[in-house]
Amino acid sequence: MELKVLLFSTLLCLVGVSAQSPANQRANANTRKLLTALSSLGGRVLSGAFGGYTNVGDENGFSMGQANQIQEWTKTLPAVYGIDCAPGWSTTADYKEADIIECMNMQAVEYAKKGGIITVSHHLPNPVFGGNKANGEGAYKTAIYNNDYAAILKQGTPQRNRWWNMMEKIAKGLQGYKDRGITALYRPLHEMNGDWFWWGALKDESQNRERQRLYKLLWQDLFYFMQKKGLDNLLWVWSPDHSRQYKTDYYPGNNFVDIVGLDAYTDNPDNINGYDEITRLGKPFALAEVGPSTTNGQFDYNWFINSIVSKYPKTVYFMPWNAGWSPVKNKNAWGAYNNAKVVNLGGLKVR
Repeated sequence: MELKVLLFSTLLCLVGVSAQSPANQRANANTRKLLTALSSLGGRVLSGAFGGYTNVGDENGFSMGQANQIQEWTKTLPAVYGIDCAPGWSTTADYKEADIIECMNMQAVEYAKKGGIITVSHHLPNPVFGGNKANGEGAYKTAIYNNDYAAILKQGTPQRNRWWNMMEKIAKGLQGYKDRGITALYRPLHEMNGDWFWWGALKDESQNRERQRLYKLLWQDLFYFMQKKGLDNLLWVWSPDHSRQYKTDYYPGNNFVDIVGLDAYTDNPDNINGYDEITRLGKPFALAEVGPSTTNGQFDYNWFINSIVSKYPKTVYFMPWNAGWSPVKNKNAWGAYNNAKVVNLGGLKVR
């Protein structure tokens, strides 16, 4: 009996260490400390907001505007600030697809220097279509079939060369944060169980096993590329869509993910799907992209936070999107950011 108890205790210790050990075993000290801090929130949740897209000149372009609006309304700033560094609806000349991507941003750097955490995502151009063009439009929402997907992973193909160029450009931007001592929550290839992005499921075929296998290989390809580039300042965030099934069938594996989450656009935050399934993976959990499904200004963000506290208590941060999904374009932003369980800018001590 004593031996069984000892073995069980040892197993618990190993599970606890694993949950706080970065997927990239070469992760630097600051990155390790941040993961430990995120794993130790004890029922508190970091506030977030999305700052916009790089290489975009309209109101959706990345800025501190969203953060400043939240501060004006709530008298506080978000702990986590999001940047998307690839507007995949843009087009280029063939083999210039990487020009769409720009992940390094000095405003994000300044936010991090104030104690903020930055999260980097992207809506990547489609490497199967030269210039990210399909039917005269940006191809990030143009479906590719499994043979094209496989070609992205095969050396010497045009698809592989375009993808390689994109990875190089992403790495260059992420290196800028590393050079300044900043860890980024890196969230690529999101909502893969939906059929609206080229890297995701085939239409009405979320259960396609070959597609799931290829997605995992693509994620791992990106992971190894960044690791070889020496980018030891990344925590990898994986987030399927809550409204589609087969979520964990697309999971790249514990050795390639640090934080798991869900993207959830819903008018009823009590009915987010997949929380139990995703948290069983044993990683810190985030609501990585959220907002109302109906953008009429009536979504109650105080209700949303109360739902997190009561129904999704393992959530370590939430990230509302901008524009019509934003807390300041809806109801009760004050209650959301001033909830006793919510941690805002400066409230997380990383030691």
